[in-house]
Amino acid sequence: MTSYAPPAPGVRAWADERPRLLGLAYQMLGGLADAEDVLAEVGEQVARMSRPDQDVVRSWPAFLTTLVTRRSIDALRAATRRREDYIGPWLPEPVDTARLPDAEVMDREMLSLGMLHLMEQLSPEGRAAYVLKNGFGMSSPQIAEILDSTPAAVRQVLSRAARRLEPDREPAHEPAAVRMLLAELLDAVSAGDVDRTVSLLTDDVTWWSDGGGRVKAAINPIFGPDRVARFLVGVFADRGGVAVEWRNVNGAPALVLVYDGRSHVLHVEAAAGRVRAIRFVANPDKLARLDG
Repeated sequence: MTSYAPPAPGVRAWADERPRLLGLAYQMLGGLADAEDVLAEVGEQVARMSRPDQDVVRSWPAFLTTLVTRRSIDALRAATRRREDYIGPWLPEPVDTARLPDAEVMDREMLSLGMLHLMEQLSPEGRAAYVLKNGFGMSSPQIAEILDSTPAAVRQVLSRAARRLEPDREPAHEPAAVRMLLAELLDAVSAGDVDRTVSLLTDDVTWWSDGGGRVKAAINPIFGPDRVARFLVGVFADRGGVAVEWRNVNGAPALVLVYDGRSHVLHVEAAAGRVRAIRFVANPDKLARLDG
């Protein structure tokens, strides 16, 4: 009779912690495929550990968090260099909300497309500190241990990150309110009503398109309600027919627009009842896994 050897404690812990760790890596990298690569590398590293080495780990959640954070920092450095040659704005990969970790595990607001895009301004270490504090509620001493730093240095990093991000960070809006606003915008744009579209946009509204050089998309951001409204109306007017599907993406309602045989995700960020930012993801590499 063949005896059954139970999995090593590290392998069990990696499997148990996977949803939380995936959320951490995704917040760090903005791409689900990149995040899963990091998790796979950490899983392989843990599986190669000897049993005596695994037995001395005091806290597997803390140990795995450290491994994923440090590998994500390295991956983000490499990704930042690659993105220097990216054609047009780089936007995070949209993810079906059902694939994200539960709110009990982490702050889902940190997984919004707007927040992920905003964090692109931070250094890899600054992003790690900001994610660990705001996404997972960790203290400066805990973060310092993960980053091999000091609590004082971490507090400085967090202070700089907050000064950089908080002025542009909008309070979370209820999904129902965002859906209503997005429905109004869709109705105005579909009707070709530029004036009504302008009325739904803030004075500082910005449009970002991410085609990645794979498909036609604006390679520079578009600023201001009049220019954004005319561009949006033009997107619909230039196509014979646009199929529209509602989806829940990164914790918020979004539209999947299908035309020219391809899907495009349109996501809005609200402020004071109007649209402050529109993120339009058209790069097929970032949409192939949306239904996965």
